[in-house]
Amino acid sequence: MAADKDPSVRFIDVLQDQKLHLWKSESAEYSFTSLVSAIGSCGSAKFRGEGAIASPSWIAAGLSTGYCRLLDSRSGSVIAFWRAHDGYITKLAALEDHVLLSSSLDKTLRVWDLRRNLATQANIFRGHQDGISSFCVWGQDVISISRNNIALTSVSRSMEEALQQKISPQKLYSADRGIRNPSALSAISVLPFSRLFLVGTEDGCLKVCC
Repeated sequence: MAADKDPSVRFIDVLQDQKLHLWKSESAEYSFTSLVSAIGSCGSAKFRGEGAIASPSWIAAGLSTGYCRLLDSRSGSVIAFWRAHDGYITKLAALEDHVLLSSSLDKTLRVWDLRRNLATQANIFRGHQDGISSFCVWGQDVISISRNNIALTSVSRSMEEALQQKISPQKLYSADRGIRNPSALSAISVLPFSRLFLVGTEDGCLKVCC
């Protein structure tokens, strides 16, 4: 899946190098124009018998306006539409079958229980001084990045505890020379067999950091 022009989601067959169907997710009742800025899905990383990959049960599309749409993976119909953030949504990821995690340039991480009323939820993690450009999930922990800062946040707490949780950012250092990264961070991933991070920076570099 990939974001296409306008608020649309494009399906691509990477093996056949072909574009498949296109889902337009813009609602006619809204006059403003927005772009799909992030895509997340549930079930795409799960495996069935004989190594077959299970299809996602839902697909979430984050928009540049801060709104989020939840789509049925079978029909493309909109299941839910709500104001998730006060700014550009940078990333979406499924924590569980019914839990969605989102980040935004409004400096927050937010956890959404898709079984509840999305419009009234306020499970917000604050603490970054700049917009959150990306995050990665490692078990029950979330590692988020903002400019050249990194923060580790646990999402295993109950809703009441999470409401009082605050992100504590720290400067990220390169593992090779132990210096601070001068360029803003744009992407992050955990190396699974070590305690190191692989980060991408806005100047086009990949760095291994600790």
